Amino acid sequence: MRAIYHFQFSPFSRRTRLALAHKKLAVELRDAREPAAREEAGKLVPFRTIPVLVDGELALGDSTAITRYLDAAYPEAPPVWPRGEAAAEALQVAALVDVVLDNVINLGTRYWALRGDAAWESVKGETLGRARDAAEALGQRVAGRGGGTIAKAGWSGADMWVMALVLWFESMAPRAATSPNIAQVMSLGLELPRALTDWAKGHRDREDVKALA
Repeated sequence: MRAIYHFQFSPFSRRTRLALAHKKLAVELRDAREPAAREEAGKLVPFRTIPVLVDGELALGDSTAITRYLDAAYPEAPPVWPRGEAAAEALQVAALVDVVLDNVINLGTRYWALRGDAAWESVKGETLGRARDAAEALGQRVAGRGGGTIAKAGWSGADMWVMALVLWFESMAPRAATSPNIAQVMSLGLELPRALTDWAKGHRDREDVKALA
């Protein structure tokens, strides 16, 4: 039995689902917005984060750890992460995506209650600066690729990470009215470079991407 506890719009959940689809591994989706499912997931791993993958008797948290496990456990299936020289580029792209996400999510959610502090503007400026620099670096890496993949060998974890990032930013405006956390993140004013959204256009018709809706 294989199952994944996920949030529909979460970039961390989406990139994990893209990895499972890439490896053609069937999986049961369990919506962690349901209190019972979220409680189950919390008992399986100590991270208090989603996604959580259950694969037989094994339970794993953290999207990066999950995808690295999938490559190790199912080496006969298409790899999520390239090997050899291409690995460095793919892993660097994934790390840049996480810099963007971690900084804006922490600032707009976990640290939001501190916004009345005298140091808030300074902390916000530094934190957003890190996210912007990482986003700009990502834009430079995909600029001019058109519909091509980031790794020469084809669709990989680097593409999944970037695609999930773009989709998450695009999902925020329609959700802001009903999600205070999303509204707070949006109020920070961070926008992705045009190069990232242009690159994503070349991959929207992939069946695995469309299945994320």
